[in-house]
Amino acid sequence: MTPAPPPGFEGGLVTAFVLLDLVIIFIAARLVGRLAQLVGQPRVVGEILAGVILGPSVLGPKIFTWGDPPWFLHCEQALTAIGVPEGTQQSITTCLFPQQARGVLGILGQIALVFFMFLVGLELDWALLRGKGRGILTVALGVVAIPVALAFLVGPILFDAPEKWVGTGNPSENAFNLMVGAMLAVTAFPVMARILQEKGLTQSAMGSVGVAAAAAVTVLMFLLVAVATGVAKDQSTGDQIKRFVGTAIFLAVLFLVVRPVLERTIGRTIDGGGFTTGTFATVVILAFASAYVADRIGINVIVGAFLMGSVMPARQALFREMSSRLTDITATILLPIFLAFSGLNTDFTKLGISFVAGIALFLAAGIVGKWLGGALAARAGGLTWQEGNVLGILMNCRGLLVLVVALIAFQEGVISPQLQVAGVLMALVTTAMTGPLFDRFAPAAAPTKAAAEKTAKGGTVAESVIEES
Repeated sequence: MTPAPPPGFEGGLVTAFVLLDLVIIFIAARLVGRLAQLVGQPRVVGEILAGVILGPSVLGPKIFTWGDPPWFLHCEQALTAIGVPEGTQQSITTCLFPQQARGVLGILGQIALVFFMFLVGLELDWALLRGKGRGILTVALGVVAIPVALAFLVGPILFDAPEKWVGTGNPSENAFNLMVGAMLAVTAFPVMARILQEKGLTQSAMGSVGVAAAAAVTVLMFLLVAVATGVAKDQSTGDQIKRFVGTAIFLAVLFLVVRPVLERTIGRTIDGGGFTTGTFATVVILAFASAYVADRIGINVIVGAFLMGSVMPARQALFREMSSRLTDITATILLPIFLAFSGLNTDFTKLGISFVAGIALFLAAGIVGKWLGGALAARAGGLTWQEGNVLGILMNCRGLLVLVVALIAFQEGVISPQLQVAGVLMALVTTAMTGPLFDRFAPAAAPTKAAAEKTAKGGTVAESVIEES
């Protein structure tokens, strides 16, 4: 039985609009993603731009007011729904993407992130990390601590600026600075891992340390987001401590209890060549269960999905089976939904010339903190300056994860729409610059077959990997 929709729509219209919106999103993502590839940029950059185009930045009421939309879009009803600001005008965005349908799209986007990060965790090769604990710890802490330190330098400037960078939740300055620090500390771990894999550098000291450190950064960054959210909501110190204790218990249960059990059950099944539909269903259930627990702890669903992927047994065989079933639907269908949902909540029209200096400061702090911070931390961890420079370049790539953090921060009322736009710009700029810089400074190594095929077609290794991510 279909649940009754919220006020504003008659029964059945929500489902119809979700289906229509999916068609529009898929077409836009394919077209703009392909255009991005034609100009030498990764597909994900085009898909982010597709989401922005569908949103109020291009098709919203400030650019185009739709005076007489077709009757079947039920615009008047859509604008009376719960959550729609009073006085919102009819436009292509508000009529084609009504509030009720956006809620469903947001849930589908979260499912996309769960699958995506589960596969990323499944790719993590623990065998490469033995004996490299010092380097991993040094790099992971460095590329989080340095951006956070910079956030406490630039954060107060943005907090007190006449331009509106602070969200409607009236957070404290510390909460705002911590959330800015989380946005600056983001690393696109999946992109980094795949570039190193395709370049044949995962077996190197730089590659193994970098991949493990980026994995740790992902967990630390979402812990930072949770702390910032807690501070913004005036949660007590006890509640914050409970979150860290809960995270520690969660990690201990996964690695000390769940992992051995899975080795004796799913691991033996897969090693025996018995990957069945039932095994696939069990793995998916575990991924969602872990995501649920992480969400309840307060460290975000994608951390739980990633950690469950990282403790799975029979890693190469399981990744081969799971990726063959999930990669296409996740990368081609589900992730564009999340990127479109992010774009629908991003409004470039709220920016003015007065915001340029603040955005430039934010972008500069992000790039310097991760690139220079990654290089310094890697050097302190025992790598060469060349290896540290390459790790800094890779750590600086934000991919779609900064969109996740920016969306959380905006929805929690910690940052303003303008700072969320700056987060989108951070994703576009740092992702676009990663490929050329990596291919300029990376040490030579034997590329994999996929990399060789891409290079033979005239593309770079880094571009081919970021496209798939």
